[in-house]
Amino acid sequence: MTEAPTPQPPPADPVSPWPDGRFVGRVDFQNLVVQGLQEAAREACALVWLCDPDFAAWPLGEQRLVSALDDWAAATRAHPLAQLRVLGQRFDDMRLRHARFVDWRARWSHRVEVRVWSAGQASLPSLLWTPKWTMQRVDDTRDVVVATTEAAQRTRLDEALQQRWQQARPGFPVTSLGL
Repeated sequence: MTEAPTPQPPPADPVSPWPDGRFVGRVDFQNLVVQGLQEAAREACALVWLCDPDFAAWPLGEQRLVSALDDWAAATRAHPLAQLRVLGQRFDDMRLRHARFVDWRARWSHRVEVRVWSAGQASLPSLLWTPKWTMQRVDDTRDVVVATTEAAQRTRLDEALQQRWQQARPGFPVTSLGL
């Protein structure tokens, strides 16, 4: 006579790959930016926002970030309206500081839209937004970041970004024409 098998507990819920919580420090901030874009690629998020006054602290010039953007572009290729929206106040030294991102943007200019928020208006938050997750730098001095999948927070930030996007003007052209 064989014994009946011991019932097994149900499998645990998979852990969300999206980071959640409060993070402190430049390294954590930069890692979250890259990880957020990697997850956006895995989830094939059709809309991704990058928002910052000048993107000086962002790792946009790093190969790992450009690889994440390549993965995102490939993952969303079948979605004709997939877009990376970049909203900033100053792009003066972007070409020098983040050359890899500038090159990537030129290759994918049909999927990247950049707008400039007027410096005379309220300041911009520093954040990365996707339909499933957001991270916002709430203290630029110490690089304190809050990351969450909470729907209410994502909705609030999306509404604020949409409003500023409508008031911003196209900027940071792909090519610079000189006379």
